[in-house]
Formats: sequence, C-alpha cells, structure tokens
Amino acid sequence: MAPQLDNYTIIWADDFNGAANSLPDESKWNISQAGPIASNSEVQQYRRDSSNVSTNGTMLQIKPQHDGNQWTSGRIEGKQAFNCPAGHRMILQAELRTGTFPVTFQSGIWPAFWALGNDFRNGKNVGWPQCGEWDILENAHGADFTIATLHYGKGGTDNQAQGGGGNPNARHTFVVEDFHTWAIKVNRSQSNWEDETLEWYCDGQIFFSVKGSDVGDAEIWGRVAHKSFFPILNVAVGSNFPGGGQPDGQTTTGLGSGMQVKYVAFYQRSG
Repeated sequence: MAPQLDNYTIIWADDFNGAANSLPDESKWNISQAGPIASNSEVQQYRRDSSNVSTNGTMLQIKPQHDGNQWTSGRIEGKQAFNCPAGHRMILQAELRTGTFPVTFQSGIWPAFWALGNDFRNGKNVGWPQCGEWDILENAHGADFTIATLHYGKGGTDNQAQGGGGNPNARHTFVVEDFHTWAIKVNRSQSNWEDETLEWYCDGQIFFSVKGSDVGDAEIWGRVAHKSFFPILNVAVGSNFPGGGQPDGQTTTGLGSGMQVKYVAFYQRSG
C-alpha cells in the first residue's frame, strides 16, 4: 500500500491488489500493445496479456517472455496526469524491484519507471522531447546503477539530457536484489522559476537535482516542471542505455529479468 508521507496528501495511487493473474486496473492504466522503438535498439512487442503484465494479488509483475521467435513484454501508462501548482510540491513515487537474476542472464533487459509530459498525448501535438521526460529509475543488463535523466528541448531536438548527458552525480548505485523506493519531486515552493527544482530520490535520499536555472529557459522549464505528467512502467528488451545491448542465448524470461511493483502514487503539499 502506498505509504503516507509527512505533510503530503495522496492525490492518486494504485496498490496493484487485483486478483492473482489479472491485468492491471484498466480504469487507471493503458496497457501498451506497441512494437519496439528501433531508435532505442528495442526488439520486444508489448502485449496486453497476463503472461507479460499482471497483478499477483499484492503487486504488479512485468515479465519478458520469448516464444522461440519473438520477445514480448509489458508496458503500462497512467491514464491520468498530474501537475504541481505554483507554491506547491509534488512527488511521483513507486516501490519496486528489478530482475534478480545474475547479469549474465539479463543481457538486453531494460526496466524503467518514468513519466512523460501529458501534452505528448492530449491533442496538443507536442512531440518528444519538447513534452518533457522524467527518467526516475532505469537500468540495463541487471546492472546495479541507475542514471537520473531529464529530457527536454525545442523543435523535436533533444537539446540536453541532464544525467544521461554524462553528469556523474546523476548515477546512483543500488542493491539489485532488494525493493527500493524511487521518486521524483517537483518543488515549486520558490517564487522564482529559476530556483524551482526537480529532485530524484532513492529510499528517501536525494541523489540528483536540476534547477530551473540549469535549464535556463522559462518556456522549457514550464514544460518539464509546471505541466502535467503521467507515469510509465515497462521492461524493454534490447537497449541503448549505457551498459545495455541485445539479449543473447542466456537471457532468461519471467520475473528473474522482470519487474515487481508494490505501488505507484502521486503526492502533493502546499508550500
């Protein structure tokens, strides 16, 4: 169950407590059936199938599968999107565990907890990366690190990627076999947009942040810190993430190279 946070109110949450082997709550999630994104070096087909994405009564399970010819996996996208009003703070948080098999059995596996700006899909025709992207947790090959990344830009060009652009402070190591709480906080408690921040957390400890002044453009900052975002959970197969690559003959299927998620929640507070 999503925990209460001091001085924050839960404005949306899913505890994934549906019946065992059932699909996630489709009143809250769109279950992707999209094909691979070639520019990301992906090879999987996402399916609306409980063998790839399901609840087990207490949590979400995303399980890559291989039928001898094709890799399949799961991706869910929140139907609702939320923004942080001026003078407020907002947190998007999840408790999850990535695959626990040794790295030799997770080649090409790419789990992620992230979010996209809702203008990407709400009819405003705002493409990526102009819509904004928060990469809260992602890793590849079963490695023990994540890289906090903010994608943004104008005119369809990924002008910068904080974290993914090479900032060593954005890299955070963690114990792969354990559940961890991953979060991003939008902090608009400051009166000046240049002093507002996006902050990345693991288990309640901040490990990376970006200020409005780091972006240096009021319009772009407005898209990544003032607009509504929706959450995404997925396990891709095939990756261009640092340390990633393609699946091989030892890459395993199922939870050993998948993802388990106890909850996802949005929180908000004033001031």
